[in-house]
Amino acid sequence: MPYARISHKEHIALLINDDRHTSSPESSIELEQIVAGIRLRPVGEFSLLIGMLVCPEQRGKGLGHQLMRGIADKLISNKTYLFALPHLVEFYRKHNFSNDIQAPNDIAQLYEKYTRQGKELVVMGYQGKESIV
Repeated sequence: MPYARISHKEHIALLINDDRHTSSPESSIELEQIVAGIRLRPVGEFSLLIGMLVCPEQRGKGLGHQLMRGIADKLISNKTYLFALPHLVEFYRKHNFSNDIQAPNDIAQLYEKYTRQGKELVVMGYQGKESIV
């Protein structure tokens, strides 16, 4: 799966359930410890927030908001975009993304590619204000 490969230019944030309380640089993360994750990928001069997910049994605990706050310093106003599932538009609005935007060509082309595959998505752009969550 070529899109699963992580580039050194990308940013990834993970939330883990670590019952072992290890934090040494040598410690590794087991797949089953990951409870949430998010990925910020460069697209030309822009960034695309992709791959946000929270394990179903962990949803409703604020982990998505925690991830968004954790990557806030990587979000750039009018330069960071995402493709939201319709039921998540309000979630992203709480983190200052708006669907009242004109996406740049690089982002618009990716959006068209995904929606041609039958995915119902809403393109949103970061507006660079303090989040309300």
